[in-house]
Amino acid sequence: MFELTGKTVFITGGGGGIGAGMAQAFAERGARIVLADIERDFAEQESARLPASAEARAITLDVRDLASWRAASEAVGAIDVLCNNAGISTGFKPLVELSPETFERLMAINVTGVFNGIKTFAPQMIARGSGHIVNTSSMNGLSPFASFAAYSASKFAVLGLSDAVRDELAPAGVGVSTLFPGLTRSRMSEADANGLTRANMMDPIWLGRAVVRAVENDEPYVVTHPEYRDALADRQSRILAAFGEPAQPGYRTGPSATR
Repeated sequence: MFELTGKTVFITGGGGGIGAGMAQAFAERGARIVLADIERDFAEQESARLPASAEARAITLDVRDLASWRAASEAVGAIDVLCNNAGISTGFKPLVELSPETFERLMAINVTGVFNGIKTFAPQMIARGSGHIVNTSSMNGLSPFASFAAYSASKFAVLGLSDAVRDELAPAGVGVSTLFPGLTRSRMSEADANGLTRANMMDPIWLGRAVVRAVENDEPYVVTHPEYRDALADRQSRILAAFGEPAQPGYRTGPSATR
């Protein structure tokens, strides 16, 4: 079991929502908290809500910028848990209506930001032989739907990256978990939602506690909203049904090219 007391947890997108929920939950376990956000004022507000034992601090971070990550690393030193949680949405809009600039910004924050975090902090975890990384995907990273194509693409990318990196880092004693949140109270989700949807949003502290359990037990996936299970099962069954005879008659496979 990964002991969190006295450990340092670095959370991006820490200025509210799921990031703030994670901070509260890790603080409950006796961890020290670093809240990183491009809006430092929001991160400072959340750090002020944490208990003194968390020794919470707020820093400015642009997850798109590797130089910003290097500056953050120099400021905070060694960390034990990295939560790549920062993300944005484009709102509900058909893909063809998105500008290239909007798409690129979405991918830069939601995907490149995760890469930059791992690139910055994983080497010290590997050298130490311990640590854990949590990457925030989404239920839209398992079950995409119309009008959310770009966001879904970014969150599918986080899942694929996380699964592969988990295999890469396991021999070094570093764990990787992927969080798949559903409707959760945050500035981003509330901006996209109507009144009924807002009423059904989960409090982020409960997602944070689920993440803490996953880190402590080295669980690969964190699913907090079980109501999405049937839709995922239906999609997976359709994918599996597409596996049949080889496209080339008489083709016989050898060892897998991917595993």
